[in-house]
Amino acid sequence: MIPLTCVLLGCLVLGQGEAEKPKPVRYLKPEGNRFVLESEVTDTTTSTGSTYVSRTVRGRETLTLTVHRDKDGTVVGAEIVHRKGEVRKTASVDLRTEPAKIKRGGVTDFVKVPANPVVTTAPDWSDVFELVRRYDAKKGGKQEFPGLWFHPSQPYLMPTFTIERSGADGVKVKDETQELTRYRIGLRSGGYRVWARADGRVCKILPEGERAVPVVLEGYEEATRGLK
Repeated sequence: MIPLTCVLLGCLVLGQGEAEKPKPVRYLKPEGNRFVLESEVTDTTTSTGSTYVSRTVRGRETLTLTVHRDKDGTVVGAEIVHRKGEVRKTASVDLRTEPAKIKRGGVTDFVKVPANPVVTTAPDWSDVFELVRRYDAKKGGKQEFPGLWFHPSQPYLMPTFTIERSGADGVKVKDETQELTRYRIGLRSGGYRVWARADGRVCKILPEGERAVPVVLEGYEEATRGLK
């Protein structure tokens, strides 16, 4: 059997000539009196589907999550590369089979997974970005989505994520006033308040708690400072 990674990466290579890789979207967090890189995200679309890559940086630790979708937007697989110092670990999930196959190190689990789950890991913000993307504004209210959390060093989990629109706030970016939609999001790690533009781009993520450290879209550091 051909490994999932080879098949999916092979499809990606075939499609690379059809779409130029977009510039990464960068998210920052405050550290002292400056902002430092928290993560950068790219989403590349071809005629065969799309490839989403999220790279989160925490000091000497880097975690890269790659999610593959077919042309209908359904998740078909994902890989993780986790580097901490000199140690490198990997994990993958193949959702094209029933049951799905989740691999980490020498462990392989065959798991019944909900259709088209929100795939994420930690440290990573992909669940937040995907929940905002999937939220049905016409339906409104509190909405639930099945998730798949996996990691090279920990057992998989299948949490249920929640998202609810809670209002809107205006911010000023380069002398332009923008209205950001405000959401309440529930993840396995707790509750978050999230602001996003009309095009679905998340601008600020704020965990619950008095000492919460925000994650902010590059270019929105000052504009979103007052959003609590």
